[in-house]
Amino acid sequence: EAIGWKAAASALSDIAAMGGQPLFMLITLACPIDTPVATVDALYEGFRAAAEHAGAIIAGGDTTQSLSGIIIDITVLGEAQNNRYVLRRGAQAGDVLAVTGCPGRSAAGLIALQQGLDAPELIAAHLHPLPRISEGQWLAALAEVHAMIDLSDGLLQDAGHLAEAAGIGIDIDAAALPTVPGKRDSDSLQERDPRALALCGGEDYELVIALDADSVAPLAEAFADHFNLPLTPVGRFTAEWTDVRVNGVPQDLRGYEHFRR
Repeated sequence: EAIGWKAAASALSDIAAMGGQPLFMLITLACPIDTPVATVDALYEGFRAAAEHAGAIIAGGDTTQSLSGIIIDITVLGEAQNNRYVLRRGAQAGDVLAVTGCPGRSAAGLIALQQGLDAPELIAAHLHPLPRISEGQWLAALAEVHAMIDLSDGLLQDAGHLAEAAGIGIDIDAAALPTVPGKRDSDSLQERDPRALALCGGEDYELVIALDADSVAPLAEAFADHFNLPLTPVGRFTAEWTDVRVNGVPQDLRGYEHFRR
């Protein structure tokens, strides 16, 4: 069920990243011939629950046999709200980089699972991430929001997509990164660098945005009041370079890259 939820949530999050409303989900599922029916039922329970949470329905897809392993492919069709949507392209030098929620919670949850730690909130963040549908629509309606992307591959990696699309750079302030709540739950997690989890962890499915610098304080306050969720400024876009740096220093680690060994 958690695998079904997470697969669906990752696809739904791409609609959230543009400020859209998910409508229809198409699911292709390939399974080995000996896959238990209960496993397929549990997967679809996760698919259905995630779609329902986002206000979408499963409209179709395909089911077939796999010669090795279970393969899930999900397409979500969505709709722009009031003819307004936000691309990853559009950030300007001087804009502020901000992020919703608390990046690094999913990575901390994965560590908790791997080590058998008691950290239920972090584990839930990893297994059942919440795509920020309403939050994306709220942000996309604002002219002050210039670009947006969802946080799937780590803050360094995804902020880098915003910078690359705009042809400019970003400087992230490490001290401004939100700290992972729940890390006090275990000594093992306390030993991890929370900044590394936030910068490189990924799979949080929060929203990363470029917004007008003069609007940061009132917008963040209004967002927190409306969603009971922080919107934290964590960096600034610059024309001085074209990569992503932390406290002005280039970084070797960049988060998850799909085609890198």
